[in-house]
Amino acid sequence: MEFELKGALKKYRRMRSWRRAGMVIVVLGALTAPWFFSLGQTDTLICFLGAFTVSMASELEMRLKTIQIRLAGMNDQLNALSGRADPDEGPNADLILELNDW
Repeated sequence: MEFELKGALKKYRRMRSWRRAGMVIVVLGALTAPWFFSLGQTDTLICFLGAFTVSMASELEMRLKTIQIRLAGMNDQLNALSGRADPDEGPNADLILELNDW
C-alpha cells in the first residue's frame, strides 16, 4: 500500500505542476494579446479581467482540492483510530482515491 501512496503523491504533484504551468501560459497569453492584436482600451480591459478571473478560479480550485486531500487524510486517521478501517482497502484508502482524482 505504501507504494500506491507514493505513486499517487507523485502523480498528484506532477498534475498540479502541469496545471499551474498551463494556467501561467494562458494568463500570459491573455495579458499580451492586446499588444499583439492592437486592441482598444475596452478589449484590453476585458482581456485583463478575463485573465484575472481565470487565474483566481484556478487557484481556488487548487486550494479546494488541497482541502479535500487533507480531509481525506484526516478521515483515514479517524477510521484507523476508531477501528472502522476496512482491512481490505488499506490504511490510506481515502487519501489515495483523492490523490488519483484528477
